[in-house]
Amino acid sequence: MYIFSRISEDLQQVQLLIRKNFCFQAGHLSEFIPPSFSNLEITLRPGIVITAGNMFGPVSERLIALAAVMQLIFISSRIHASVKESAAAKERHGDNRGGFQYPILVGDYLYSKSFTMLCEYSVEAYLNELAELICHINQSNIHDLRNAGSEITDWQQYLEIVQGETARLFACAACLGADLNGADQQCKNKLYHFGLNFGMAFGLLDRGATPEQVKDYLTAAEANLYELPPQIDSQCFRNLLTSLSEDSSLRRMVG
Repeated sequence: MYIFSRISEDLQQVQLLIRKNFCFQAGHLSEFIPPSFSNLEITLRPGIVITAGNMFGPVSERLIALAAVMQLIFISSRIHASVKESAAAKERHGDNRGGFQYPILVGDYLYSKSFTMLCEYSVEAYLNELAELICHINQSNIHDLRNAGSEITDWQQYLEIVQGETARLFACAACLGADLNGADQQCKNKLYHFGLNFGMAFGLLDRGATPEQVKDYLTAAEANLYELPPQIDSQCFRNLLTSLSEDSSLRRMVG
């Protein structure tokens, strides 16, 4: 994404670290889960971590590792969420291993790798927050499966599902990236709510919402940025909001 062009080299380091952790004794994870992520999905969450951290200090190896961990959590959650569709496809071919067992094992493996990476790069202080994040994601996935069509029958419940599945990860990415580089509590709170509001808009668009339905979340996210101290450069995040609200090509990538 051009929005993160200033940190393109840092994002490349994130991808190298992720690919390194895709290798394990039995082979390479791509053999079991073919990669199907768009450039937006590959870049967005790590980009938010690094951008938030860079507002308060230089990009370090620990910040790169945290960005990689957030992306591994996203990948794992997507793998687990796809099990139902994969299982159905494999059942037609009479082999359920690749459709059910492999995705669950790979998702669990990546969750474990993310925790190992936190310890390896001395970012284990965030273990509790990220464990809670994973619980919220999985809980929301369960509610989503049990309450299909809740966007019609119970809009509030639907919003809670989107928040748990999508928005909380963006909120943690922004808040923890800033925290790692020494942001004070007020800045962390503003960036957490920026991530939450941006994530709600992104998640709803991803599910087919209209621009009108996400307008209030984008407005709130912009207000969160303007509440940051004036010396904090949040232009990159403002550009991200503008792109999501106005750039049709980005919205097509989301939806």
